[in-house]
Amino acid sequence: MAKPSKTQQLAEGAGQHLALAVAAHLARTQLVPDSLNHYHGARLSDALNAVAQALARVAALHVTDPRTGETRALGAAELEGAVVERGATVLRLKDGRELSGVSVRRADLCEAIALLRTSGVSELALPQPPLAPQTAAINGGNEAVRARFAELEKLLTPPWIAEQVDRAKADAVWIARHAPQGRVANLAMQLMSALHESTGTEEVPGGYRMALARLRAAIEQASV
Repeated sequence: MAKPSKTQQLAEGAGQHLALAVAAHLARTQLVPDSLNHYHGARLSDALNAVAQALARVAALHVTDPRTGETRALGAAELEGAVVERGATVLRLKDGRELSGVSVRRADLCEAIALLRTSGVSELALPQPPLAPQTAAINGGNEAVRARFAELEKLLTPPWIAEQVDRAKADAVWIARHAPQGRVANLAMQLMSALHESTGTEEVPGGYRMALARLRAAIEQASV
């Protein structure tokens, strides 16, 4: 009998949670080529932080209250501006609070890995040499993103067909890769995640509307 793949193993026990650091390690082994040879020591900690940060863009995170033992999902407002630290063992919120009991559901991790295989893990990209400010280039990038978003928005005008949703997801990935601003890129990936839920259905789920509206607002703000 063939040995189950890592993705199949993750799918077992879909209701169970994995610590964010464990989820980041499992995702890293599937998303980073020759990851065991490329990262060690401090670099491994940085790699886990980067992978966990990418997971936070496309998967729901949960936190367990150490006093009550209760687990709840972290909201989008809490996660905005949050940073993963210390080898993915701590999530520092923008208000300064540090959460150590953060986890990801196994089923959500499988889906997140599939999404990141498509879009890539931008957090692990090699740093580029610093460039002098180039306002014209940034404005040109914003215009290209605005044009692509306009196409995406037209694709999500009902009635929908499967091909429209697939093209809209491709546009969202393009925006994430080419947006000059990190916030626009992150919101594009959130929209990609919402649209991914529509696979195999006849209609785009209503949950995508908020992600679309937030991306539209961020693009408009970046272009001012």
